[in-house]
Amino acid sequence: MTKQYRFLLTNTIKKLISTTFFFCFLSGLVCAQSIVRGTVVDEARQAVAMATVEVLAATADSTVVATIATDLEGRFEVQLLPASYLLRISFLGYKPLVSGSVAVVSGTADLGTHQLMVDDQLLTEVVINRPQRLVEQRSDRMVVNVENSILADGMTVLEILQRAPGVRVDNDGNITMRGKSGVQILINGKLSYLSEKELALLLKGTQSSSIKSIELITNPSAKFDAAGNAGLINIVMKSDRRSGINGTAHSFAATSRKPRYGGGLALNARHNRWNAVAGYDYSYRGEREYRTFLRQFNDAARPDSSKVSNQYSQTDEPLATHNAKFGIDYNADERLTLGALWTGNFGSYKNLSEGYNDVAFLDGSMVSNALTDNKQVSLWNTQGLNLNLLRKIGPRDHELSANFDYTYADYSADQNLVSDFQQTAFQDAFTSVRRGQTPSTTTVFVGKMDYLHHIGNGQKIEAGWKSSWIDADNNAMNDTLRDGSWIPDAGTSNHFRYREQIHAGYASYSLEREQWHVMAGLRLEHTRTEGHQITADQLTERHYTQLFPNISVAYKPHADRSIQLSYSRRIQRPDYDDLNPFRYYVDAFVFWEGNPYLRPELVHAFELNAMLGSTLSAAVYYTYINDVMTSVLTQLPQQNVTIQSLQNIDGFYNVGVNLNYTLKPAGFWTSINNLNGFNNRYRGSFNGEIIDNAQWSATFNSINTFSFGNGWGAEVIGEYQTPQADGVFRVNAYGAVAAGLMKKLVQERLTVKLAATDIFRTMDYRPTSVADGVVMRQRFNLDSRIVTLSATFRFGQQIQARDRRTGSEDEQQRIRGGG
Repeated sequence: MTKQYRFLLTNTIKKLISTTFFFCFLSGLVCAQSIVRGTVVDEARQAVAMATVEVLAATADSTVVATIATDLEGRFEVQLLPASYLLRISFLGYKPLVSGSVAVVSGTADLGTHQLMVDDQLLTEVVINRPQRLVEQRSDRMVVNVENSILADGMTVLEILQRAPGVRVDNDGNITMRGKSGVQILINGKLSYLSEKELALLLKGTQSSSIKSIELITNPSAKFDAAGNAGLINIVMKSDRRSGINGTAHSFAATSRKPRYGGGLALNARHNRWNAVAGYDYSYRGEREYRTFLRQFNDAARPDSSKVSNQYSQTDEPLATHNAKFGIDYNADERLTLGALWTGNFGSYKNLSEGYNDVAFLDGSMVSNALTDNKQVSLWNTQGLNLNLLRKIGPRDHELSANFDYTYADYSADQNLVSDFQQTAFQDAFTSVRRGQTPSTTTVFVGKMDYLHHIGNGQKIEAGWKSSWIDADNNAMNDTLRDGSWIPDAGTSNHFRYREQIHAGYASYSLEREQWHVMAGLRLEHTRTEGHQITADQLTERHYTQLFPNISVAYKPHADRSIQLSYSRRIQRPDYDDLNPFRYYVDAFVFWEGNPYLRPELVHAFELNAMLGSTLSAAVYYTYINDVMTSVLTQLPQQNVTIQSLQNIDGFYNVGVNLNYTLKPAGFWTSINNLNGFNNRYRGSFNGEIIDNAQWSATFNSINTFSFGNGWGAEVIGEYQTPQADGVFRVNAYGAVAAGLMKKLVQERLTVKLAATDIFRTMDYRPTSVADGVVMRQRFNLDSRIVTLSATFRFGQQIQARDRRTGSEDEQQRIRGGG
């Protein structure tokens, strides 16, 4: 920690403590005032969060005495002098509500529940019969309401993320947000501890039918894990809270280059103090893509020895997944809820690739010609158990929550690689056969406890502790076929075991005063890692403790106008697959190699955002990362081999502007538009070469929803991205258009949708790079044009249960997969 940073941190903490004591002193001065509470709900008796509650003096001029916002449970609380007041409550999509005169006397007054009614004129702004847009911009996050989308049915979570504003997913499933990598995935607010490869397969195997919404959080608070230099993406799973027995059945069939199909059933039973949930989904996703890979090996000393490698492959990637869950909640009383949830994810993934690799001199003379056949079959079995508790304490409903998670993941990958070299003037004919087996297991234990204390008068304190233990055992065994016998390849085999412990504590303070909202927090994380290369008997250990401050200040002069400035310090740790030095072969000439010496990235993120009315929001952001991990290339021209790995380089800079604008060109048409412009710059060196890759880029996303009445609706999405810098690579520009049509039948219980993605087949991925004297150009012709027909049927009682937040609804177990 530098002296400058230590000085800045010390002064920040001193100011925070001074501010805290100052406001505590003020709260003591007004302790003689009355505490007034209430709750805001919608027509279904569900809490309305972030509703604006204005307290007006019951006088002729109706002076505004205080303005507050409801919390996530729809509650509000304010201290007032004894007098008569009126309440004016408003929220976008609802009719404003003005209460009758309320007499406040000394003590505590509960004003009860206030119900907002939907504004019918605004109901056409959404796809379904709820006052909720497909994309919502909130003060700290952007929310994509997947369950409202016509195009989402039949898609996987990874495909939905690819179409979210400001998000990009590359061909390997790596996710970037606002041009930054290092995105952490949460499921129901809980961090996933899977490796990037396992997580990508989980997201590919999870259907949209089980997803309620996706939240894009660019500058999280201290309550969240400090991991994730680009922020967090929280996937919120669906839950049914109606009384009695209710359920949803869904199915889909799709066609692209290969067929896709699937279906599932979700059940919920609520009776008195008990609530049970169960669900099962199956999906099969066929996919075929084409890849070309051109490498030019330039030899400055001997130009006549320069060569060009031209590779082509056709790959089929069938993926079959089973997802299941069973959970039960018990409300012991009005203030205590206990819950348990089991989840299972099982599946298989195949990567079946055939192609060729031609190597020639610049004059066209063929040096080598190889026909390649690469088959990989992956199987996984991932199961998780979650136990949770939620306790409300005291008249202010302080909250104590506790969660324990256990996950076991069993994964295996078998690979068979055949390279049939043809005879040329420079090479005799021969056949190379390799096989690999990679069994691995991962166990994860996570325990956490959080406490929320309502001080009153717009103040609250949160504190908590979290500990996690990870044990990943990966044994890569490679053999080569020689003279009919399999010979172990000691040079590429490796047994790697990785252990990690993270212990974290945090505290945060929040203050709301009329038009101001201040939140400050500090998180302390101690990390202990151990990477053991058992084959070579090499041990790499790291121990470090870091502080992660977070602060935000918001000013809200009006219900739909605000400005907020925030700062957070974060960390991105290496994935344990990236630390494993074993080799994964794309083919005989290109492979991936892990790096056991990777260091974590440290991140400083600043953001200034503004809500400029109900239709326009803007943000300016800046991120700097020390020791950024980025993909680098090692070239072996004589062997026609390219090795890709991760390496720490000096730094990464990201600065940008994000705009969101919503308009209604017609009464039935709502258009939600996002424009993000940013500059990425990577600086450092590798293998003696200077890396200075900078690029201004922009992404544009337009989501258009149409409500025609009588149960008919439509959706059209257009997206475009300019070229972008990504480590040592430059990525091409691309765009795509998708459209869908929806009809609701049988009293809106049955929904039928027809959708098509990438209609004009313009979505391809073409990274280029120049490294170590080698020019590389790749093109992935993706299987992205998909036509899907889907149906969803909801059954059971239509009576909404009393609104109650339970521990399982807030902290349900993440769904995990393997592979």
